[in-house]
Amino acid sequence: MAVDQHPLKEVTLKIRELGLCSAIPPIQDIDKTLHLPSESLENPLKLLRSVLEPTRFKILYLLHQSPLPTCVIAYILKQDRTLISHHLTKLMELNLVEVKRVKRFNIYSLTERGTTIVGKVLELFKEITHPPEV
Repeated sequence: MAVDQHPLKEVTLKIRELGLCSAIPPIQDIDKTLHLPSESLENPLKLLRSVLEPTRFKILYLLHQSPLPTCVIAYILKQDRTLISHHLTKLMELNLVEVKRVKRFNIYSLTERGTTIVGKVLELFKEITHPPEV
């Protein structure tokens, strides 16, 4: 049996044997085998953690509205420019943000991938905050 597979029958027997639960309620699909996510989900989870870090998401949200230089982002977020630059570097490493030099300014914008991911996260936020009526 692979490490990430858990046959429910075996799990319930082991729990009883170890006394981990005082009682186990009936499980509808007792013959089912449960699986943990594979390691292939590590990269998407890393990306989501990075996107959902509060300062980074605020940066992405601003860039979703307009390309901006570091100084404007720092001013709006009331953060030091070096901290904003650090976050922008991380977002560029994830191919979410790109930079163009315009005269003496670095202007940051979302990549196509960044636009897609931010759009999907915003849709998810909308769904969470305004669930459909039942």
